[in-house]
Amino acid sequence: MKKFQMLMALLCLGLLPACSTKNSAVTTPPTLTSIQITLTTSSVAAGLPDQLTATGEYSNNTSQNLTTSVTWTSSDTNVATASAGVVTTFAQGTAKITGTLSGVSGSVTLTVSAPTITTLALSSTSASIARGTTLQFTATGTLTNGTTENATGLVTWSSSNPSVVGINVNGAQGLAMGLTPGTSTITATSGAVSQSAILTVTSATLTSISVTPVSALIPLGTLQQFTATGTFSDNSTQDITGTVVWSSSSINVASITVSGLVTGKDLGTVSITATSGALSGASTATVNAADLKSIAIVPANPAIAQSTSEGFSAIGTFNDGSTHNLTAQVAWSSSNTVVASVGIASGLAKGLNLGTATITAMLGGVSGSTSLDVTNATITSMSVSPAGRDIAPATKLQFTATGTFSDSSTQVLNPDATWASDNTAVATVGAGGVVTAVGPGVANISAAFGGVTGAAPLTVSSVTLKSIAVSPASAVIASASQLLFTAKGTFSDGSTQDISTTVAWSSSATNVASITSYGQVTGQSAGTATITAQQGTVSGSAAVLVASSTLNSVQITPANATVAEQTGTQFNAVGTFSDGSTQNLTGSVNWTSSPASVATVSNAPSTEGLATGIATGNATITALFAGLAGQASLTVTNATLTSITIVPAMPDITLDGSQQFTATGNFSDGSTEQLTDQVTWTSSEATVATMSPDGLASPAGTGTTTITATMNGVKGTATLTVN
Repeated sequence: MKKFQMLMALLCLGLLPACSTKNSAVTTPPTLTSIQITLTTSSVAAGLPDQLTATGEYSNNTSQNLTTSVTWTSSDTNVATASAGVVTTFAQGTAKITGTLSGVSGSVTLTVSAPTITTLALSSTSASIARGTTLQFTATGTLTNGTTENATGLVTWSSSNPSVVGINVNGAQGLAMGLTPGTSTITATSGAVSQSAILTVTSATLTSISVTPVSALIPLGTLQQFTATGTFSDNSTQDITGTVVWSSSSINVASITVSGLVTGKDLGTVSITATSGALSGASTATVNAADLKSIAIVPANPAIAQSTSEGFSAIGTFNDGSTHNLTAQVAWSSSNTVVASVGIASGLAKGLNLGTATITAMLGGVSGSTSLDVTNATITSMSVSPAGRDIAPATKLQFTATGTFSDSSTQVLNPDATWASDNTAVATVGAGGVVTAVGPGVANISAAFGGVTGAAPLTVSSVTLKSIAVSPASAVIASASQLLFTAKGTFSDGSTQDISTTVAWSSSATNVASITSYGQVTGQSAGTATITAQQGTVSGSAAVLVASSTLNSVQITPANATVAEQTGTQFNAVGTFSDGSTQNLTGSVNWTSSPASVATVSNAPSTEGLATGIATGNATITALFAGLAGQASLTVTNATLTSITIVPAMPDITLDGSQQFTATGNFSDGSTEQLTDQVTWTSSEATVATMSPDGLASPAGTGTTTITATMNGVKGTATLTVN
């Protein structure tokens, strides 16, 4: 038995090599080496699907469809997502779609275009209007993503009979006007999609006009839309707001656009009239300040020398927390006209004799007062700035005269000084120190007061104006909103200069957008206009569109803000229109704060939207425009101002330069705030540099001066050297 067992063991050992040889012949499965991803369409409109294919390449040179096996991911799920090879698109943009299996990945980039219009619907499919009147068509598009939007400004409008009906009147998309009796087909087209309406123009004549609202109460600084309804000889009625001529009996009390939108500007009652041919209709509008809470006068308690002036402003705070500059609306008075006089409508006070007078501003039974001290200080020196500037012919430059007095006080004397130029062939100077460059050369600009004179040299170069750039180059605004345009000139030596105050401004369509002599445009009615700035034979232009679409919303930024008591923060208002366009409405909305005991917000020019914390708590800041409102939250803390940091701390500039300083407030709770426009800026040496209210230093001579920013008794300083 043992021999048999040994024999069997040896036999098995002899078979092992054969067994090993058989195992080595087994085939290794192929491995996945790469994945190729393809799209049916590499670019697709938002809302439309797309199909992905994933093809796997293996080590044995075979391939396999892995579309349903891979894990799909997207680099931007806001643009598109993928699942089981099906792509779902959401918004315009690009996304990288990746398929992964067993650690191997492949990708493809998908471009999603804006959704396209699949169907169109018009606001009216059949309408009738009288000759000479208008009808606004709107187009609503259904998009590839299933949503709808106002497509009035996106489609192409046409009239089959333009002698009967004109379309896109004054550049307003979809606005039709009846020209002669007859019928025309109005069509809106987007790509291969179109929709039509029938518009009949009748021969009915206008018999009367009614204006609504019949009697409107308009809070100061707010808007009110008036509507004109015409009654025709066939007893039909029609909204003719856009075709009548609107007027206000006093534009100083209430201004009105060509589209009937009224702005309350001063207290009083006016007649609002709509005229068409020989017919007219009227209503009344009363601008009131019934909710005026208080009036503050700034600056508070100033001191001036005899024969010098101080300009006061009256800031009204209303029950809704808004503040308005009422300087031109209040009645000014002085308690002692022997000591100081004040212009009843201007707020400009003049120191006459040593003593103290109370300056009062009154409006509608509400008043505010401050004291004005007239001292016996005498002027010891005068500085004129800027010094050593070089400007081009036909441009302007503001000079400042600063007097230093025997009590070490300083005062800007622009309205009181006697200005002169020693070379009027080079430059002339007007009251207040505005210099106009005439021709090449050097002129000394001087200011004299109280027997003391200061002067600064001005060089007018021989360069010529080559081009004018108007900015913004294009803009979209709403009716009754305003936008300031600027003009920058480029000269033959390559230099540039702001020439906004020396060019002649004009609008190609004043019924669409009117413009002031200093470049401020006001939207009048829907349409387009070209804004032109011209000096001599050189001109530049910009385009402005007054939106025909309706304002959908007003949004305030920031949505949430925090300030300390007695400090401020800037809010901005942006309007979004039904055609998707946006516009900064900060200077056009009516700002309010609630409760006013926590914070107020300014409506005054150049400070619109600036909210000031009054007391600890939370306030809601609201921006109102054309019946819509946006809101933001403001938290006012009891943190106290501990220090002010001025940047830069030790700048060094030349006589022909300038230096912008910024002031940052540091508070007891560790927070910081930007206070540049809220602090009071001063220069210790007016003969070296003078300061503007926004922290800009203008050199007056060489030397070193200390720049100080003061707020609530706290000061910060910097050292400025002028070489």
